[in-house]
Amino acid sequence: MDKSRISYLLYQYAASHASREEVDEMFAWLRSAENDESLQSFILNERTRIDKEINLPQEKWDDMWQAIKSGTIERRSSRVTSMTWFRVAAAAVIVLVFSAIAYLFFGNKKKYPQDIAKTDQHTNDIAPGGNKAILTLADGSTIVLDSMQNGLLAQQGNTHIIKLDEGQLAYRGDKKNSAEIMYNTISTPRGGQYQMVLPDGSKVWLNASSSLHFPASFSSKERRVELTGEAYFEVAPMGSSKKIPFIVHINSSSSYKGMDVQVLGTHFNIMAYADEQNIQTTLLEGKVKVSQDGITRNLDPGKQAVVNHQTHTITVATANVDLAVAWKNGLFRFKETGIRELMRQVERWYNVEVEYQTNRSDQDYTGIVSRKENVSAILKMLEATGTVHFQIEKSKIIVLP
Repeated sequence: MDKSRISYLLYQYAASHASREEVDEMFAWLRSAENDESLQSFILNERTRIDKEINLPQEKWDDMWQAIKSGTIERRSSRVTSMTWFRVAAAAVIVLVFSAIAYLFFGNKKKYPQDIAKTDQHTNDIAPGGNKAILTLADGSTIVLDSMQNGLLAQQGNTHIIKLDEGQLAYRGDKKNSAEIMYNTISTPRGGQYQMVLPDGSKVWLNASSSLHFPASFSSKERRVELTGEAYFEVAPMGSSKKIPFIVHINSSSSYKGMDVQVLGTHFNIMAYADEQNIQTTLLEGKVKVSQDGITRNLDPGKQAVVNHQTHTITVATANVDLAVAWKNGLFRFKETGIRELMRQVERWYNVEVEYQTNRSDQDYTGIVSRKENVSAILKMLEATGTVHFQIEKSKIIVLP
């Protein structure tokens, strides 16, 4: 916990200087403090200190709270063009408006008893996903990783497969290439994610409903893997020249045969779900080369390459890196996101089916919520806009007008 950062964010917010990103971050801290008494105490003390420095009257704090209570998540349409500062703050954090926030931020448990007493309207809640994956070995045998104890799981040629802490898998060899190339596949179900270390030391985080096909030991010429779904990579240099290329082949659909992302040593995210309109490659560090159908684009850090499923064109633009890797950092982040795109993420992580009883598609949503929350946290965030409602029936979410 970085207390100095929390203090800075609270001050910026109280002084009306906080950017939207800082508002997002501050309320993520507040939400995480719900079950942390020491953090609650620190935040309340900071509120008192900030009061003295800024001399902010009580009614101003109350105004902020009322603005958050009555505000809505920012939603773009032809009729919505601007928002006041209070409404921007409310838009970014409405998902975090719980009784705990009233207590934490304003130090007054009894001031809004109607909010504290409010019950959860989503009685059939759904728990979030977790660390779940299946490893398929070269001989076709499978290992359910989430049910295995830590330690040695199997051996492929000269490579030992080891389960480390919960949600981590490692491939470790004696640097001698096996005569036979043995390919393994790690797959996450809907509602699952997993982290692994490849034979060359590269780290991979797999999002829900994804798979990675890779050799148990890499050759001395190239390191090639095949991805379906979404993954974040931290590629390790390999070889004395440190120039053995690492290639991610996109295997999301037959129409993308031949699409590769080639790197030498870098951090990047690839989102390549077959049910999304685009494949997105977002670069955080280093350099990558994106190739599709004979077209090649080079990326610098902070850039994103978008390949359209229909046109197969490659567009390069400045990336919203926080948005692209939010899932890897344990968050849902939405920025002007349509309901169907948003709910596809919900389907994957909560392993649910979504049924639409509304055709409304003119609203986009912005917000942030932890992936550790039950699904009702996201549904409440969206319902607070007054533009959409939900009903949960077992493992189905019905989207109502």
